[in-house]
Amino acid sequence: MDILEHMMERRAPLAIYLRLSRESDDSASLQTQRDFAHRWLLAHGYDPVDAVEYIDAGVSGSKPLEARKGMAALMAARPGVIVAWKLDRFARSVSEFLRLVAWAEAHGASIATADNAIDTTTPTGRMVATVLAALAEWELDAISSRIADGHATRRSQGRWSSGRPPFGYRIERRDGAAYLAIDDDQAAKIRKAVAALVNGSTVAATARMTGLSEPQWRRLLKSPTLRGQRVHNGELVCEPDGITPVKFAEEILSAAELLKVRERMLALATGQDRAPRRATPMCSEMASCYRCSGKLNGGTSDKGVPLYRCKAGHVTIYAEALDSRVEAEFLTTFGSCPETVIRLEGGNDLSAELLEAQEQAERLAARMATAGPLMLGTLESLAQDLEDTYTRLRDAHDPDVREIQVATGRTMAQAWEMYDVPARSRLLAGMGLRVTLHPKQLADRLTVAWGPTPEEAPQGELDGLALSEIPVALPSSATHGPPDSDPVAGRSHARSWPGGA
Repeated sequence: MDILEHMMERRAPLAIYLRLSRESDDSASLQTQRDFAHRWLLAHGYDPVDAVEYIDAGVSGSKPLEARKGMAALMAARPGVIVAWKLDRFARSVSEFLRLVAWAEAHGASIATADNAIDTTTPTGRMVATVLAALAEWELDAISSRIADGHATRRSQGRWSSGRPPFGYRIERRDGAAYLAIDDDQAAKIRKAVAALVNGSTVAATARMTGLSEPQWRRLLKSPTLRGQRVHNGELVCEPDGITPVKFAEEILSAAELLKVRERMLALATGQDRAPRRATPMCSEMASCYRCSGKLNGGTSDKGVPLYRCKAGHVTIYAEALDSRVEAEFLTTFGSCPETVIRLEGGNDLSAELLEAQEQAERLAARMATAGPLMLGTLESLAQDLEDTYTRLRDAHDPDVREIQVATGRTMAQAWEMYDVPARSRLLAGMGLRVTLHPKQLADRLTVAWGPTPEEAPQGELDGLALSEIPVALPSSATHGPPDSDPVAGRSHARSWPGGA
């Protein structure tokens, strides 16, 4: 009977399990594992030709058994004898290996390794298998811990750990270690795109200037990467004091520049400072109905002719008729006035630096709340230094700017000719244009007025306000401004004033 059972076992289906985590691992290649498995089969009286191979290439031993295609197929086939090169080929988790052992016992299968470390047909073999599986799991945890500790050490030293460098930087080897350095070509694209963004462009348009996708560009602008800093697991990487950010590389953008970028992105997200569309009628939001006082909407007639129409349907007028009348009134009233622009000079805006100091103070406060007596003195010293820095910044912070009127050398009529429809619309709005459309029965259907309404300004101010003193909001010099304008320090026009006649 023992001989018959032994012969039946030898005729039982054979399985060779091959697993490789990395395809490039030559020391544990699939062929190496296969050769050792064949030797074990021959040594135990089996013919390797009868064995079926189940392969998991590029699969980690920490994955569950059923999540591996090769192992899942093996378990479905239910072979009598399963051999692998070593224990860690089966699993690197004690729990997963014990699950495999339990499955094998339930289906009458034997598990063995080519190095003879495991043979689950005996109680001693099962005990040894469990111990070795625990060691394999411990080794995997130790490797992961060493890798994590290595990355943490490199981060604290400002070194680059692994992977591709962020856009704008390149990897540079110094003293046998990897660091980040500015990539001049990519950094130039970033600065050009940022300049366009803060001067009226959009995130999508400037992303194309860098070659990044819009989500990639948006993430880069929101991160501290362009300041030469990094985030790990959602937290800013700081020095051992937990307060000062680690510098991984030179900054591409200053704190002030990055603050302007984020303010611009916020304005775009909330719809602030959005220029009127070119399809918007020139006098949109400035023309109203005599009857209901509602704003006139743009539209077209049945023949496609542009119109202004009351939303309630009280009055309608051709857009060309209303716009021509407004243009004539503007040129008659202001055309001969010399154009002047308001330029901004002076100011020392340290808002970004103050914000960074406040963020460091928050991190320091959190650290002090949990610090023991040994560290408290050091942290208090850091807090005093931070207080001194904040005081110096606050004293130097002077965001107020001076407005200086500068003549452009043109008349308002000449300036009018240079502007497109959106620019003219903003100009008229700045002049306080108000147009009222009356019914067709009247000979003159349009009433044109300039300046603030009685409700918008005290009567005393209206009485002393000359038409030539009405402020005019002009477009940015980066978009529709006069071609020969020269804003101070790259600033756009704040507004324009027509000079006296």
